[in-house]
Amino acid sequence: MDILQQRILEIALQIPEYVGYQQKDRRREMDRHTRRQLAQKYGELDTLLARIQKKAPLERVVALETLDQKLQRLIARLNTAPTGYAGWFDAAQIGVADIDALTQFDAALAGGAPKLQAAIERVAAALKVPEDMENALDATAELLDDLNAQFDQREQFLATGKKPSLTIGSDASPLGALEAKKVAPPELANLKLKDALTFAATDYLVTGKITYSRAGESFWAFLLQDSGARRWLRVGPGSEIAVCQEIELSAPSPAPATLSYEGRTYTRADAGQATVIVEGAGGSQRGTANYARYIADDARLWVEAFGRETRAMEGQTIGTNELRVYRR
Repeated sequence: MDILQQRILEIALQIPEYVGYQQKDRRREMDRHTRRQLAQKYGELDTLLARIQKKAPLERVVALETLDQKLQRLIARLNTAPTGYAGWFDAAQIGVADIDALTQFDAALAGGAPKLQAAIERVAAALKVPEDMENALDATAELLDDLNAQFDQREQFLATGKKPSLTIGSDASPLGALEAKKVAPPELANLKLKDALTFAATDYLVTGKITYSRAGESFWAFLLQDSGARRWLRVGPGSEIAVCQEIELSAPSPAPATLSYEGRTYTRADAGQATVIVEGAGGSQRGTANYARYIADDARLWVEAFGRETRAMEGQTIGTNELRVYRR
């Protein structure tokens, strides 16, 4: 057991079992302290990754930037996760089994730190052995995806009190392995070019990807195409998912507080400038984009300016159960 895991265990032993106002507050404080410890350790690894980026050849910059975004996303979530969960913290009684479950989540996240350090050091070593780089990058990306997925489960447990099932029941059909993986927003963010997905009974190929980064937060837009249709899958900010189509819309600059389109009034929810990585058939390019996101109930409207090119799109938010994803 390393030092970080020992600290997490010590914190877990201080979590009170039963409710009272002071005890609820104390549990929340223990949660904050745990996440600070984890964020600090993963922050040290982000510094290590940044040093590697500075030494990397130009053709590896985009791949390393992707790793950095995955790691920064985990750190940001550890630092900013809400403490006022309605499920776990406010439960009438917290039992030993509940505390054990939370401790398991935290121990898994703590145990991921030395594994990630080893993976990042492997990437550093691969700078001198280029033929090893692809495997090192893929392994590190997969580990970061797993860590973010573990944090998803932790958040779900704290928000609802429900523990995810880690085993398949004896009466469950093993044919479920043949079904498309149910994808959560963090996994959607990792879609790659030429992956496929089905939405509304239409099969699409991912032919483009835009990664937006702003103030430690990332969100994404994926270009989906079939033979006769073109849509955009928007993932984020936060857990929001929307399917949109490009529209003709003349919008003033700077972004106004409201916009109207086809008789519906949209209210600006977010606006700013983001750095972007655009991937497509022509390769990968970096730049900046000014964007504004508008909402009207479940409808979404985006207006974006990429240099001299302005684009608008409109669509509806959806649930992950409306998508089926097929990895290439």
